[in-house]
Amino acid sequence: MKTRLSLRVLSLLLVAALLTGLVAPVQAVSPRSSVTFTQVDNSAVSVSPIERTEEELHGMVDHVATDVVRVSIILEQASTIKAGFSTLGIAQNDSAMSYRDSLKADQDVLVNRIERAIGGKLDVVWNLTLAANLISARIPYGHIETIAQMDGVKTVVLENRYEPCVVEREDVAQPQMYASLGMTGSSLTWGAGYTGAGSRVAVVDTGTDTKHQSLNNGAFLYALEQNAKAAGLSYEEYVAGLDLLDAQEIASVLSVLNISKRISGLSAASLYLNEKLPFAANYVDSNLIVDHKSDYQGEHGSHVEGIAAANSWIPMRDGSFAEALEYTNVKGQAPDAQIISMKVFGANGGAYDSDYMAAIEDAIILGCDSVNLSLGSGSSGFSFNATYADLLSSLQQTDTVVTISAGNSYAWDDSADHNLYVEDIRFSTGGSPGSYSNSLGVASVESTFFNED
Repeated sequence: MKTRLSLRVLSLLLVAALLTGLVAPVQAVSPRSSVTFTQVDNSAVSVSPIERTEEELHGMVDHVATDVVRVSIILEQASTIKAGFSTLGIAQNDSAMSYRDSLKADQDVLVNRIERAIGGKLDVVWNLTLAANLISARIPYGHIETIAQMDGVKTVVLENRYEPCVVEREDVAQPQMYASLGMTGSSLTWGAGYTGAGSRVAVVDTGTDTKHQSLNNGAFLYALEQNAKAAGLSYEEYVAGLDLLDAQEIASVLSVLNISKRISGLSAASLYLNEKLPFAANYVDSNLIVDHKSDYQGEHGSHVEGIAAANSWIPMRDGSFAEALEYTNVKGQAPDAQIISMKVFGANGGAYDSDYMAAIEDAIILGCDSVNLSLGSGSSGFSFNATYADLLSSLQQTDTVVTISAGNSYAWDDSADHNLYVEDIRFSTGGSPGSYSNSLGVASVESTFFNED
């Protein structure tokens, strides 16, 4: 009885202490404080949301007729995907490839017409026909209106160019993937046997540290061996059941890859590195250098690839392999997936819109299960490109999962350039490239359309 009474007294004391803690801040704003309020007339405050017409945006573009700009010439005819062809096994679909060839032939005819109209050669960068039907080219700004008026041209749009935000940090970050993996429930999927084995993950970014321990090919093959044992199969039997991308498959689709038109003498053997990294190409420099040593674009690509598919095992000095989480705290969500490295930030700078779209098309041809673009402007609204937003949006209806980051800004205030007065109160941080406009709803100055619609 005495013990119970003591507990009750202690409980009352604890409650009293908590209540005392709650009272303190309330007393801090007692009537004796000097806080005063002044009522204002709300009708006297005039604020208008940001609204700009196409004409105003056109006038804000600071170009003269002789400036060479990068544009996308969008053709009226539907792209291969928009014509209704599935992305699943599209490279083996003769009808789809035939349709794609016809689009390219029409583009060649248009290029000849453009060259006659402007009195010079058109500097073509990409001919896209799969996810988009467009010609990306460098032209003098003054020729845009002429091209936009030509038969078969739907619109001409200035392409955005994106540069990675590279920040020097004094402190070395200590990754703790074991925590994030628990949050996403990855361990549950691994326990059910889903480790990403046989999956192809394309990463469109700054490239890959091909020598990184988390992407070691020997460790990747060791993981497949462990999977085979767990399944009661020989290694050969297990691998035969996986859909691993290899040099032979790359060779079979090489002629229809966009990158093959940019690098002369390209071979499947040069694109193929190993089983973990079966494809690696540089879409902005038009070469095969995908590491981070040849430019100052940062190591973001390797960072993203590690989150997606860092190996379960890492190599040790004695030739053995150790569990990655135990030694490095790093293991990917799908550790046994292959990584298709598509570098779009390189020695020649950042990615134009058509650069990342060319990579996406090639990822589809290579049969990638997912395509990751972990990039996006933090200046939401002012780099939004409606043409490419529509193209990205159309990919949602395909059999390929294309994911893109939503602005890369953790808070709306950071992404909105402090434009507080807007029509949409959602304050979303969606930036560009992306598949929809964000809360500011303002078209980019560098994405102005040129047509008569």
